[in-house]
Amino acid sequence: MTVTDSRASDDASWIASVTATVFQAGGGSPAETVLPEEVDYWSGAATATSGNGTFTPGQATAGDAAALSSGTQLTAFTHSGGTGGNSATWNPTLVVNVPLDNIAGTYTGTVTHSVA
Repeated sequence: MTVTDSRASDDASWIASVTATVFQAGGGSPAETVLPEEVDYWSGAATATSGNGTFTPGQATAGDAAALSSGTQLTAFTHSGGTGGNSATWNPTLVVNVPLDNIAGTYTGTVTHSVA
């Protein structure tokens, strides 16, 4: 993930958030469904940054992993303070915890990052 802020603002703060949809296989029956809350996310530390201000991961380590949601945004990364342009890159990790009673298959869902 990379956020590039080219606003050149006097307050170059931003928050990157993440949500997910339901992950489904086959026909989407309960035994073919993984809820977003069963998917853990952690951003990890930035792999690259530019500009001034403070860059902060939402979940710095695997121990900080948090469940995703379809309705509540999870903070993935923030930039606070600083002026002018800036950017941050990180390599998030997802762990999909498939319920034990689910069937084997290929599960498809969407993870969405947004910046405000």
